[in-house]
Amino acid sequence: MTTDQHQEILRTEGLSKFFPGVKALDNVDFSLRRGEIMALLGENGAGKSTLIKALTGVYHADRGTIWLEGQVISPKNTAHAQQLGIGTVYQEVNLLPNMSVADNLFIGREPKRFGLLRRKEMEKRATELMASYGFSLDVREPLNRFSVAMQQIVAICRAIDLSAKVLILDEPTASLDT
Repeated sequence: MTTDQHQEILRTEGLSKFFPGVKALDNVDFSLRRGEIMALLGENGAGKSTLIKALTGVYHADRGTIWLEGQVISPKNTAHAQQLGIGTVYQEVNLLPNMSVADNLFIGREPKRFGLLRRKEMEKRATELMASYGFSLDVREPLNRFSVAMQQIVAICRAIDLSAKVLILDEPTASLDT
């Protein structure tokens, strides 16, 4: 491993989140190195999803600090967290089921020219992206025409394609049971 691979990329110190009558997070210290894969394990209600939501701007921590690549950050929302470099795939598919696979892969970052959507280019890139992970599907089809498993794969491919510095998977297969 190179020195860069040992570098701490994400860290929290004293992260706390309170809800009425509940300490959801209590002084959480956490660190993640570049290239490291980590699993958070715990019972229901242990605070795993709350930590993820604090890291991704869904919740704002009541106390504590979050660092990304040595810089203090405070994600305002999930879009801001993505801009900072934190990508997330949540338990439930959170894409737009009536829109195409291509639309879902590139929503918010569609290829445009002179303000006009370059649909053919987007569909080509979407096909290439899915193929790069071994999936062959018509990206022009609405997402809801595919199984929940494939919808979750689309969400994961989208998150990976965002070139996130940190990719968080919050039980991405949980919805496959339903």
